Amino acid sequence: MAQAKYVETSANGLFSGVYFMGRWVSKVIANQNVMYTTNLGAALLLMTKSTDHLNLKFLSTIPNARFQPEIAIFIDDQSELRLKVDEVPDELQFETKKPHLVRITFAGNSDADEVWLHQQGLAINDISVPTSGKIIAVKPAGKTIAFIGDSITAGCWVKKRIPSSGYAAEQNYAAQTARKLNAQDIRIAYSAAGLLRYGTGGVPAAPRFVKYIDFETKAPQYKPDQVIINIGTNDRRFDGNLVQEQFLNFFNEIHQLFPNAALNALIPFNQSFATELQELATRFSKLFFLIETRDWPITYTDGVHPDLHGSEVIAQRLTQVLIQHYGKPYFTV
Repeated sequence: MAQAKYVETSANGLFSGVYFMGRWVSKVIANQNVMYTTNLGAALLLMTKSTDHLNLKFLSTIPNARFQPEIAIFIDDQSELRLKVDEVPDELQFETKKPHLVRITFAGNSDADEVWLHQQGLAINDISVPTSGKIIAVKPAGKTIAFIGDSITAGCWVKKRIPSSGYAAEQNYAAQTARKLNAQDIRIAYSAAGLLRYGTGGVPAAPRFVKYIDFETKAPQYKPDQVIINIGTNDRRFDGNLVQEQFLNFFNEIHQLFPNAALNALIPFNQSFATELQELATRFSKLFFLIETRDWPITYTDGVHPDLHGSEVIAQRLTQVLIQHYGKPYFTV
């Protein structure tokens, strides 16, 4: 997983020995108790001991969909395993009973999934081991970073222009930046959404979706150390002065939501509203830190969404900027 340091922690969901990283909530769906998320990039982490398999059961929330949601499974330092949710085996097998570090990430879905009104996100209703085994909740040892944005931050279209399988929330710039900094990755991003524009799947604009995971469910409370905002690409149809005002309102809203977090804003990679953001950064330098992106040599899948190489470029540049601005000791664990 290209990440050096994890620490043991307390379980924080329905299942003992499991740490849910990101915006997960407990829900009852189809008369079953589940842990549920609508955010690509949300993950669960654990360490196994004295067992050669892990029991897994995901609830199929979109049984007849052409493009099924997908998860990415990382076991120790092995290559990831991508699976459609409706094809996840009941048992995840290990070669030996030695301890294994397991990370499972909500990796892909479709813009057609009604995540806001119809509970078509990712739901897990069992993760356990035989009575002879044990699982221990673990989490990244470093800071907690909340990444707020649209499809680019969510991890859409990283591999190819095919829904779900073409997404790579586990490998996009947010995931890679968090791993480089040994940080927790709290993903708060939805496809096509903006400050003013609604996203796909019934998702409202950012001022609403930062506080909720669907139309009726408040997001769990977190206390991130850093917030990184990358939004505005989908607001290009709106007047620059209006969007600038919305940026300022949004930054203040995020500061109220996460009062102890350092607030950073990326200029969208297509340079949308660069001038407006630069003007705000000059006037409100104590409110947020602006990160320039014009000279980053990003490559794209479709001219808008960074591909795997472009994601690595962004993660490298963003990590460098953060370390330079906040100091290497700040991120050292």
